Amino acid sequence: MREYVLGSSDHELARLRQQHDVWLDITTRVLDGLALERGQRVVDLGCGPGFVLDLLRERVGDSGEVVGIDESERWIRFVRERLQEREWTNVHGRVGRIQALELEESSIDVFFLRWVLGFLPERVAVLRSLARFLRPGGRVCVMDYNHHGISLFPECDSFKNAVRATRELYVTRGGNTFVMGEIYGLFRAAGLEPLSLDPYLIAGSSASPAFRWADLFFPFHTEGMVAAGVLSEEERAEFLVDWNRHREDPDAMFYSPIVAAGVGRKPFAS
Repeated sequence: MREYVLGSSDHELARLRQQHDVWLDITTRVLDGLALERGQRVVDLGCGPGFVLDLLRERVGDSGEVVGIDESERWIRFVRERLQEREWTNVHGRVGRIQALELEESSIDVFFLRWVLGFLPERVAVLRSLARFLRPGGRVCVMDYNHHGISLFPECDSFKNAVRATRELYVTRGGNTFVMGEIYGLFRAAGLEPLSLDPYLIAGSSASPAFRWADLFFPFHTEGMVAAGVLSEEERAEFLVDWNRHREDPDAMFYSPIVAAGVGRKPFAS
């Protein structure tokens, strides 16, 4: 089974936890906008360590069902351990590939994909398969990047190189950090009706949660970018010097990429 491009190390677990925490208010707003109902069946695709599963269960209640699916066996073990602690019987973690889902047709009310679709090479095919599993009127909610806007102040070329390499790393695996720029076209090609698109971003000084989130990503994952051949060792060394300087600067500012939440709906039967 193909490994998630950013891996499943202890560091990545900590980064994903920080990512969830720093984007929690926005994720909550996105889920509130879906107006999920008690008793509905919801799937969190590419659920990772499963931090969103709690939010989904709150909305569908004891009579609903939440399924988290991820390729990583480690993440699903983590999910199942958390579920066992909570003694929830209507939330499940499954190992599986998004490109080869085993679900009943017309059985799902909502698919939720947060920072997942941009990693996948065959995005239309994936969305078309999700449409098949949706009930008429069911929805797909994609929360992902339009990677413009990401910036560090004071500006430095080394950070721009790290951003360029991040985008190229996605491309090496068939992904696209600008997936939300084409989301309506992807929905239509998959037979889904585009309903909404809402953009968000976070920002903060070197002492902020937003900067901490970036701090868990760039210094660590630029090593993998060097290994992938999208960043040179010299570029990474220069970046680390500049990043450490910004980390110590109380007036330094980090702006995230634009993250947008797009919703598409399976048409009702005519």
